Parts: sequence; C-alpha cells; structure tokens
Amino acid sequence: MLDSLLGGLLSAPALIALVGLIVKIFPSTMAGFSTWLYAHVDPGRLPYDSAMNRHWEESRDVMVQLREIQKDTIKNTLMSLMEQPGDQSVKVRYELAKLEKLHAECWIMGEAEQYLEAHHHWRTA
Repeated sequence: MLDSLLGGLLSAPALIALVGLIVKIFPSTMAGFSTWLYAHVDPGRLPYDSAMNRHWEESRDVMVQLREIQKDTIKNTLMSLMEQPGDQSVKVRYELAKLEKLHAECWIMGEAEQYLEAHHHWRTA
C-alpha cells in the first residue's frame, strides 16, 4: 500500500528532478546510492534476457577467470621458488598459504609441502 501511495505521489519527472537536485547539492551521493543499489540486487530475480542479468553473468565469469589466473601465478611462483638455490621455505610457505586460501587443489601444493618438510620448517596445523 505504501509503495502504491509513494508511486502515485512521486511521478517519474518529479523523482528525476529530486534525484538531480540531490546530486547537484551532494555530488558523492550518486556513487553511494548506485553502490548501495548494486549491492542489493538479487540476480536470481532478474529476467533472463535483461541487460543487468548479462552483466551479472559477465562479472561472475570475469571473477572466475581472475581467480584462475591468480592460482596459476601463485603456482608458477612456487615452482620458481623451489628451483632457486638456498632455503626459500619462508616464501614457499607464504605462497602455499595463499593457494590454500583460494581452495586450490593441485600437484604443486604437495611438492611445496615436501619441499618444506625437506627443509625442516613445515608446521602441521
């Protein structure tokens, strides 16, 4: 009932004028409002073919790709650290912890654990 009352009282032109006035007085308001609005959108309720739903799909795909790139970068760093001469166990432990936070499961994690055991710096949790 309140929604229909507000919808009747605030027509689209009046609402646009009000938002324009608020943005003119407080320029940072629009960024805060758009961030708030974006955070409260439920992608499951969007129409399948809508532009916003496509945006959510693309954002999700980009995040998955970035996570995979991050995992690959850490794996490559681990491999190069273990090939370097000297004791690199502190750096290996740090990179291994980053992989564990990303819930990665790969052969290099086992190799890193063996490297740490061989250098007697591995602590079991």
